[in-house]
Amino acid sequence: MLKSKVQTGFELGHVIIEKDGKQCTCGNKGCFETYASMKALKDSIKKRKSLKEVTGKELENIIRNDNSNINDIIDEFIENLKIGLTSNINIFEPEAIAIGGSFVYYKDILLDKLVNKMNKENLTFNRSTPKILIAKCGNDAGMIGGTLT
Repeated sequence: MLKSKVQTGFELGHVIIEKDGKQCTCGNKGCFETYASMKALKDSIKKRKSLKEVTGKELENIIRNDNSNINDIIDEFIENLKIGLTSNINIFEPEAIAIGGSFVYYKDILLDKLVNKMNKENLTFNRSTPKILIAKCGNDAGMIGGTLT
C-alpha cells in the first residue's frame, strides 16, 4: 500500500538521482537535494570532521582554508549537482540556470568547478550546457520567491 505524502508542488530537488539512496525528508530515497544541496555538503563536512554542529562562519573557514582535507567531498558534491542539473536540463532545455541559496557564498570555489565539469562532461541531450549563473538575490532568492506566490 502506498503511504500518503503531503503534496507541496513542483520540486526539482526531489528528482531521484540515486536508486535506493539516502533517505529524504519527503519520504523518498535518493532525491537530488539529499546529495547536492548545501545542507548535504555541510552534513558531509561535519561527518568528515566529526563535528556535531558547525556555524556558517566555521563552514566557510573549513571550505576556504581547509579544503585539502575535503576536496573529495567537494568533488562528489559537484558531481551530484552536475547529475541533477543535467537531468533537469534534459527535461526543460533552459537557456540559463540560476543557483541561489548559500551556494552563492562559495561561488568563487564551487561555481567554476561546476561549470567546467558540466562543459567538459556535457551529458545534455539536445543542446549544449546552458549558462549557469548565481541568482541575483543571492541567498535570499528562495525567500523572496516564496513571498511572491
